[in-house]
Amino acid sequence: WCEPTKDKGTQGTGWAIELETSKSKTLPTTLITNHHVIEDCIGIDGSVTINRLFEDEVAASIIKWDEENDLAVLATAKKLPVLSLSDNAPWPGYWVMALGSADGYAGSVSFGNVINDSNNEIFITNNISNGNSGGPLIDNEGFVIGVVSWGHKVQQYNGAMSLDAFCAKILECEFDW
Repeated sequence: WCEPTKDKGTQGTGWAIELETSKSKTLPTTLITNHHVIEDCIGIDGSVTINRLFEDEVAASIIKWDEENDLAVLATAKKLPVLSLSDNAPWPGYWVMALGSADGYAGSVSFGNVINDSNNEIFITNNISNGNSGGPLIDNEGFVIGVVSWGHKVQQYNGAMSLDAFCAKILECEFDW
């Protein structure tokens, strides 16, 4: 949750990854989400909280963001299991699963396929909605291939930022895609 004021807030999904940050000693768990999920809370101390299904909210700190690729890194003291990145590039027809909090329903899952990819985006058939933003796009082997980012209002496809976008400014990656 990002709540800069009582009347305005945003909700999205995040996922833990093995990544050192400048705050790793005090906030050892690193989370990935979308920039648009936390953008209104950048520069407002203590305004971002996270929680797992049926658990209390805990504070998180905004560490880094990439507005161009709609990605952000958070850190928290809460211990969470980490997800691993895929070594394989997705291709059309590739089976994928989007995890998130569709319209506030935490723990929602949708299945679909990759339609295509373009530059730093992956076009998918998965049903997603508000709250899915920032969630992991998982391949059929259980590895992250992207970050769910947007839904198309007219067409029947949605999008995720690929690991190429993720690696542009957030991580140092060595992919042969």
